[in-house]
Amino acid sequence: MSDDFNTEAKKDRPDLGAAFIASNKKSPQSYDMSGTIVVDGVKHRFGAYKQKASGKGKMPEGTEFYTFYRVELADEANGAGGADTSFNPSELEA
Repeated sequence: MSDDFNTEAKKDRPDLGAAFIASNKKSPQSYDMSGTIVVDGVKHRFGAYKQKASGKGKMPEGTEFYTFYRVELADEANGAGGADTSFNPSELEA
């Protein structure tokens, strides 16, 4: 494949959001992962905590996974009522 093809293919892919793993949490209650996701053309913000499986369910004991505790419209999360869908990664918990 040529570089031109790869560049064109990337341009055609929609931006569906981003997830950021917190490496420097402000407090133990801060989310372990946060970011945005676009569902049916609507941008949402999310926050999740990392957990480990107990081994009593479908996953082997110690398997790491994330449980989502916050999913909300991005406009509501920013306190804005307009259609501004801008996103500033520096505002996320690190």
